[in-house]
Amino acid sequence: MAKSWVLGERIPLHMHRRGQLLHAVTGIMRVETERSAWIVPPARALWLPPRLPHSVTMRSSVIEMRTIYIDEPRCATLPQQPLLVEISGLLRELILALLEEPTDYDEAGRGGAVASLILTELGRLEERRLDVPMPRDPRALNVARALLDNSSLDYDLDRWADDAGASRRTLARLFRAETGLGFAEWRARLRAIDGLARLSEGASVAETASAVGYASPSAFSAMIHRTLGSPPRRLTKAHV
Repeated sequence: MAKSWVLGERIPLHMHRRGQLLHAVTGIMRVETERSAWIVPPARALWLPPRLPHSVTMRSSVIEMRTIYIDEPRCATLPQQPLLVEISGLLRELILALLEEPTDYDEAGRGGAVASLILTELGRLEERRLDVPMPRDPRALNVARALLDNSSLDYDLDRWADDAGASRRTLARLFRAETGLGFAEWRARLRAIDGLARLSEGASVAETASAVGYASPSAFSAMIHRTLGSPPRRLTKAHV
């Protein structure tokens, strides 16, 4: 399926009986499940197993979304959890090639051959641990979603606690218990992942640093290295 979206449009919580590979040829998407959120730039795709509730929010002015749906029995050998994965040049072209075929393509013809190659490539995908774990308590979840909308917000924990209607101690406890990260660690991870998505779409390090709340490119680069284990140039080398 091919579809275009614009900044701010949202597909509310839903699920598919089939597996789904969600890829944007241009633009950035945010996908949320009950437990995690992913920021998906054109260099990557998100694999969603069958029957997993999720929502999608558009983060760029124009999103050219390309989706591959896979029958549930064919998903048995594919990952049973969502994965943010690298999109090779071959897989990207295969997705575009399958879009040229009718929905009910001939499995013995070109469409079937392309689909078979896509399944082969999906079995070789390299996972990136670039998810943002989400809290479930409504107070912490409201804070997390506000930062997903704008990761540059620099309120301290006291301000967020006031907005959430919880004490500072309660909010800190909720983030630690439900995401496995302290609040500052969680926000740094979000900013690192948000920054990588922007870099993958072609933004400069300076532009990206400012967009995610850092005063200098060096501070931003150091944060990514500290949070994700590699400098931004290495993490985005193949895609920028």
